[in-house]
Amino acid sequence: MNIFIEKLMEPHSPAVYQMDAEADSVDGFQAVDQAALDRYEAEGFLLIRGGLPADVVAAAVTELEAMRGDDDPGCEAVYFEGMLRERLGMAALHLDLPDTPSFEQLAMSDRIDAIADLPRDVRRELVRKFMGFVEKHPPLLAAAEYPPLLEVIERIAGVPMRLFQDMAMIKPPGGREKPWHQDHAYFNLPLDTRVVAVWTALSDVTVANGCMHVIPGGHRDGPRPHFMRRDWQLCDDHVAGDRRLALPMEPGDLMLFDGKLPHGTPTNQTDQQRWALQVHYMPRTATEVGEALRLQAFGSEGKGVTC
Repeated sequence: MNIFIEKLMEPHSPAVYQMDAEADSVDGFQAVDQAALDRYEAEGFLLIRGGLPADVVAAAVTELEAMRGDDDPGCEAVYFEGMLRERLGMAALHLDLPDTPSFEQLAMSDRIDAIADLPRDVRRELVRKFMGFVEKHPPLLAAAEYPPLLEVIERIAGVPMRLFQDMAMIKPPGGREKPWHQDHAYFNLPLDTRVVAVWTALSDVTVANGCMHVIPGGHRDGPRPHFMRRDWQLCDDHVAGDRRLALPMEPGDLMLFDGKLPHGTPTNQTDQQRWALQVHYMPRTATEVGEALRLQAFGSEGKGVTC
């Protein structure tokens, strides 16, 4: 298991998440008709209200609660908020990274050997992300592979799909922003790979505590240059002129979106935890390619753009 303590992130400008409106939605999987699929193609996302049953959501939350307090949470990686550095009197992390980093540099973190080295009462409140856990945690697999969800994913993609990445995104009070980005910029996959992401609310998700923000239709522009600033991200100035929607959600609501859809989540400005499960699906026949293709497509070098 890889254990990371992230760097302290500088605050973002409120203007970066200045929304134009809240997104439209459909009620339940039964409402995903051809018009809804057409909307996904046009806007790059589809918000489904009440997609996961309450018992599935509750079981997933119970499982994550146990993982937060466990010395061995049964996952491939766990990331802690940079705030942990302040709580424990650790030195800030300063990295000199190129605008176009290698995959290994994306974590922007210090690695430690054991979770047990961190005080339990502090660390459990500052988990930011778990990765790679569905095989060991059936309640989380049940949420990620809920049969009506899989059916809609394959209707969107038009081909058989498989889960290839799973994450729990926990944004504690004061938890950091995930800046604007495209998920495909993190994957060594051919550019035409049909990636479908699913972001499921496991708690109330509001504008104040860091809900998803998207640029509708932005996936149709293809890869955008990313820069290493607060994260591997789109330049703030490059999204300022785009129409932006916010997606407040209730537990069990799901957002399905294209791997090239620009999106981000602001800092949690409340005293409540914001919990979500995010998984990615790709065609069963898709295979990874070398890192050079991803960097050439999504990196800034050689494109004559600055941030």
